Amino acid sequence: MKHPLEPMVGFQLVRTANIALRIVNAHYGDLRIRHADAAVLMVIEANPGITQSSIGRMLRMERSNVVPIVARISERNWIERKPGRGKTIGLYLAPEGKTVMPQVHAASRAGEEAIATALGKAGYAEMLEKLRLIG
Repeated sequence: MKHPLEPMVGFQLVRTANIALRIVNAHYGDLRIRHADAAVLMVIEANPGITQSSIGRMLRMERSNVVPIVARISERNWIERKPGRGKTIGLYLAPEGKTVMPQVHAASRAGEEAIATALGKAGYAEMLEKLRLIG
């Protein structure tokens, strides 16, 4: 049977992204978070006081996708909101969020290592370089 999408790069990227997300998300198991939650937490950790709109721009996510992620991690008391400049609200890691970040980083590394193992060290580096050309 012929697969009409098999030779298309876009199809392969989407399929591969889904597989990679399953691999990475599996490593977040006990934390009960998804890759997107971890990404937002890491961005807040690296940029204390960042706004939701800035997170969206950095991660190339729509506001409608950022809002529920921030709500989820806020409900777990991992982040806190503080007034920023003007009308902005900055996001910061809360004490409980700071406590969980080593686990988040370890799970993220483990997921990436699983992908790197599948691709090989050189293949992983090459893949990352090629993907950066697209986005």
